[in-house]
Amino acid sequence: MRSLAIALCLSLVALAQPTPYSSQRPGGANSDPLEQPRDLTGRSVKTPRLRVIHARELPGSSGWLMEHDPWLAYQMGRDLGLREFSRQEGAFGDAGRLGGKVLDDQCTPIMSRDHINSCVACHNVPWRDMGAGITIQKNASTGRNTPHGFGGGIVEMIGQEVRRQLLEQADKNHNGWIELSEAQGAATVRPTPDETLDYGRFDDQDGDGRPDLNRILYVCYLDQHGQRIPWARSLKDRGVAGYNLEVQVFGHGQRDRVGHGGLSSTLRAVSSNAWDMHSGLQAYDPTASRESAAGLTQRSLAGCWQFFTGMTRDAGTRLSPSGVSLDDPDRDGIYSEITEGDLDLLEFSLLNHPAPAEKTDGVFEQGRQAFQAVGCTDCHRSRWNIQEDRRFFELKTRYRDGRLSASLQRLHGGPAQFAGIYSDFRRHDLGPEFHEIQYDGSRNRSFRTAPLWGVGSTAPYGHDGASLSLEEVISRHGGEAEKSRQAYEQLSPVEQAELLHFLRGLTLYSTETIPCDLDGDGQISEHFLVSGHDTGRECFNPEWLFRHPGQVEGLVRVEENGPPLLSRALTNLRQAYQLELPGLQDRDQDGFPDILKMSQWTTRRNR
Repeated sequence: MRSLAIALCLSLVALAQPTPYSSQRPGGANSDPLEQPRDLTGRSVKTPRLRVIHARELPGSSGWLMEHDPWLAYQMGRDLGLREFSRQEGAFGDAGRLGGKVLDDQCTPIMSRDHINSCVACHNVPWRDMGAGITIQKNASTGRNTPHGFGGGIVEMIGQEVRRQLLEQADKNHNGWIELSEAQGAATVRPTPDETLDYGRFDDQDGDGRPDLNRILYVCYLDQHGQRIPWARSLKDRGVAGYNLEVQVFGHGQRDRVGHGGLSSTLRAVSSNAWDMHSGLQAYDPTASRESAAGLTQRSLAGCWQFFTGMTRDAGTRLSPSGVSLDDPDRDGIYSEITEGDLDLLEFSLLNHPAPAEKTDGVFEQGRQAFQAVGCTDCHRSRWNIQEDRRFFELKTRYRDGRLSASLQRLHGGPAQFAGIYSDFRRHDLGPEFHEIQYDGSRNRSFRTAPLWGVGSTAPYGHDGASLSLEEVISRHGGEAEKSRQAYEQLSPVEQAELLHFLRGLTLYSTETIPCDLDGDGQISEHFLVSGHDTGRECFNPEWLFRHPGQVEGLVRVEENGPPLLSRALTNLRQAYQLELPGLQDRDQDGFPDILKMSQWTTRRNR
């Protein structure tokens, strides 16, 4: 009977997962395009959709890849952001409905669901780099402008550093949360040893029942055992013995109220919430959904603590014997649309996504000085220090003779210093020109200080995308930024032009095409050899760094009398992407690794 039940359960998964049409293009010059779509540029997603197993020891699982083939793990996570998900893969399950968190009236959903099938449909400047993008409808008819993901890991780590410093000040008994007796005094953060930022107070001096902290900090209330009280709304509520906090550094800022959850504070939670809200793809993610204590859930394989606000709708209340969630919260017949392992790899990719560049020249530096002189850096802080850098690489960019180039730098953890971010990661009231009346009639007055790195590539501006130029968004500044705006207006036309030149020099770029010293020899080759094959100009392509480097077709002639061209289609696709590993093998192409069907392996075994 047990074997029959297992077979039935697995057959249900198979029935619910028809072989999907996939948009990958793995073919080269000699492929039959009717059987294997070609991409001689080598830049398309090449592999079919496959749910990744969350484990450490299983070859091909997320943790195994991050340890044994980190560049492949990075590329697979990046491909998840580029992939165009189909309806057969679970996209658009609730299309046309309103959904998401509710506004102040506790009834009105913030936005409509299921309107894109790929992350880069919105994060599209540059298109393949999780860049900035369109303004979408959310919260209010004024919209929400899509921020870029460059340097996302640095932003996440700064949020973790801010939280660490605040707990170090207030959590005197080191139990991981702030008891009522500890909730006293000013809350300050040092982005560098020479600077101090005011994040409010740990106590409740205004008597509203909430710690008087900057609104970027989201608070949850705890009992005497450090367990979250889901219904608690105030320090004065029965049973509340203290609170914990998270730093919601992503997004523009929503009204912070208990029960709403605010904005996600980690890359993982941002990703799972966005997939659910925008694409109808629900994640089964125990890392973010198994609550431990004090409002925390689990630490991800990439090393970041997660919070209860990142819990996913797919709770895995029904599991197949091999650990596949059968919940299907949007009832579209597709199970386990995004897995815990998928999120491991996407988080790993976003953690390591390179930071923006600076087009530095003489005028740029003069503009930087003007930017500082008028007081913009009071909020747009350039420098941040952290205790532990969890990335494994970065691209160091430079600007010379009107051209950006880069070099690959390997990282090994430890303390790190970052410059050029230009945010204090606090929320401010910038006056009525930025105020927003939401759909339910409530008013949002404060927003996170936008990090300005990349701002030269990210028009339109403002949380609402309502300012079409840098001049316009500067002129909107009032409230806490009134003096800085007036100081800018008092600059000479030449000084204003220099300041704007500086801002336009904070730029995004295509990581795939930027000339890059990949092998550390101090030069950028025009004929970069990988496994003895000429790949053309040396550039940042993770496939060249795999455990089994990708091998290109090389020079081919597509048209009978046409010139030869360099095809970067891979000739060793299955070997490079290690598709024969037990965790990645999917011979029937149903989107699940064969090992989930061949054994009673569960993803819990190697946590």
